[in-house]
Amino acid sequence: MSEVTLDVKNFCVSYPGRDILTDVNFQLHRGEFVALIGANGAGKTTLLRAILGLIPAQSGCVSINGFTPRQARSAIGYVPQKHLFQWDFPITVTGAVMNGKAKTLGWLRRPTREDWLQVFTALERAELLHLKDRIIGELSGGQKQRVLLARALASDPALLLLDEPFTGVDAPTQASLNRLYRQLAKEGMTILMSTHDMLAAREECSRVLGIRGGLALDSPTDTLTLEGLHRFLHTHHERS
Repeated sequence: MSEVTLDVKNFCVSYPGRDILTDVNFQLHRGEFVALIGANGAGKTTLLRAILGLIPAQSGCVSINGFTPRQARSAIGYVPQKHLFQWDFPITVTGAVMNGKAKTLGWLRRPTREDWLQVFTALERAELLHLKDRIIGELSGGQKQRVLLARALASDPALLLLDEPFTGVDAPTQASLNRLYRQLAKEGMTILMSTHDMLAAREECSRVLGIRGGLALDSPTDTLTLEGLHRFLHTHHERS
């Protein structure tokens, strides 16, 4: 078995008057590309944000390569949902991607040659070099998604978290991004992708995790049918 990148143990998260995640346990290994599914409100985004260390747990723990989320900040890349990013900010594509290194650069240190190399490598991988000087507010939906991905890749993370990365993205862009995700996993990056796209989960990922209050599904994709995935997604027994 390959090394464990992400280890989630007995993890519980609650908001006032509501339990969101209850006793969640799973591991992701180096090079896995795993889908995270669940109905709206089931706790997918909450789980991703908890892995990032942005939401405190009532109990349990998360470790990334043996470290806490706070200790492993530079090892985690995060692609949020597009609407959560401030696209009207007057910054270029290159500037937005460099901002993805703020957690390692801080706000005072000037970027080094190595920092710029990582940024331009991320731009190249996300197929954005030809748009590097474009203002981000001028971009299409698919191009914006690539900017968010390049920001996450600029820190060369061991763990990449994707929150609904195909919302508002056309089919050719989705296919291109999936090829890149598979290549990143092949190179050893561990990827956890929250998605409502059951076809992408079934065809692109090797494993599916299903959230319904707790972890209600953990299975290789070759044992799952699209019908079964849709049935899971639309079974409304999640807590509300």
